[in-house]
Amino acid sequence: MINKAGLLETLVEEDEEGIEFDFAGEFMPEFEGKENPEYYQFWYDNKVFERSDTLEFFEIKDLPRLGVQLNKYIFKNITLPDGRTGKLVFTKFIPQVDSDVRERLGVTREEFALSQKPMEFAYALSTEKLNYILWFVDIIFILASILAVIAVRKIVTLVVFNSLKPIEEFNRQLSTISLNSDQREVAVESLPVELVPIATGVNQFIKDNHTLYTREQRLTSDIAHELKTPIAELISLSEVALKFPHEKQITDNLAKDVHEISSRLKSIVNSILLLQQSGSANQLAIVDIELNELISQVLRRENTKNRLIKLSFDNSSLIAKSNKFALETVLSNLINNALFYSPVDSEIEITTSKTSIDNTLIEISNVCKEEYQKEDLDLFFDPLWQKDQSRTSTERFGLGLAIVKSYCERIGARISVTLVGKKITFSVSIP
Repeated sequence: MINKAGLLETLVEEDEEGIEFDFAGEFMPEFEGKENPEYYQFWYDNKVFERSDTLEFFEIKDLPRLGVQLNKYIFKNITLPDGRTGKLVFTKFIPQVDSDVRERLGVTREEFALSQKPMEFAYALSTEKLNYILWFVDIIFILASILAVIAVRKIVTLVVFNSLKPIEEFNRQLSTISLNSDQREVAVESLPVELVPIATGVNQFIKDNHTLYTREQRLTSDIAHELKTPIAELISLSEVALKFPHEKQITDNLAKDVHEISSRLKSIVNSILLLQQSGSANQLAIVDIELNELISQVLRRENTKNRLIKLSFDNSSLIAKSNKFALETVLSNLINNALFYSPVDSEIEITTSKTSIDNTLIEISNVCKEEYQKEDLDLFFDPLWQKDQSRTSTERFGLGLAIVKSYCERIGARISVTLVGKKITFSVSIP
């Protein structure tokens, strides 16, 4: 609108004779006919100077006259003389003066402008077509927005649905796994790469739990078996005593036999409680322990038959930071086992050494009475495991090494066992 208003302003010229508006209607038919007409109007010296022919067709023949500063534009929404909605631009300007006229009069443009009066100009056109286009654009934009939302929602739904399929399959496989089922792991071949580490971790968790479950089953069965024998003996003794109350030999030995069997039961229960205590999560107190002195104390208590012991201490004063009760329990069980499972005329070897600034090694070796195989070494630390499957021993229940391993884990020590011929060596590495 400003460009067209500026074009119409250039058609106004002023000279010494007055103001002339040089307008040709054939080049701007929109100001001549009734079809989609546009309107303009000039005011000069507070009087109408010129108006478009289109204003003559209607009852209202004047456009609104507004107040405006020189060379400024004002826009206003109006109702056009033909009744349509439109927009009006109103401005005030100084008519142009041809350079030939200024030259003929011998004055500059600024000097001529001092004698000029400003003209007011209004130009109006219909905005209905433009409004229709804008409404159409708005409708297209709204429809496009709605379709975009629907499309995005559909795409997101499909993406999420397809993304969850592997997780659903993973969950389905997990639901079929139990401690008693044959399937003990999730198949990772059909899973996406992102889920493979999770499935691998879950499989390891399932494997560890199944191992623990199997171990607990075996432990429960072994405990029942260990308790069953002395209980059966007590029942047999009581039945015989009831059946032959006057048999002097039976009644004389009854108290002694019951005491021995009860002591064995107590020993089993105490060992089970000690094993359970070794696995407790309670924090153990760490103190400085003089290892050689501790080993000597254990030997004085365990070596009641004065067996031959070969001691080899790397340092006369070897200090280790650990829990005294746990370390003493470990050493007591290992030394007691070495004394019990070796021939009475054989020698027990105990060595201590400093393998590094922060590490101390204790090794206890003995010759075995039993014939052990390499595969037996892995079973040594299982609770209630015994080489003798018939469990004929009434003094050993297979809990000592399980307690040793559990306490070593509590104090951060590492225990290992090696077998060379018939010589077996237990090594405890204390940090």
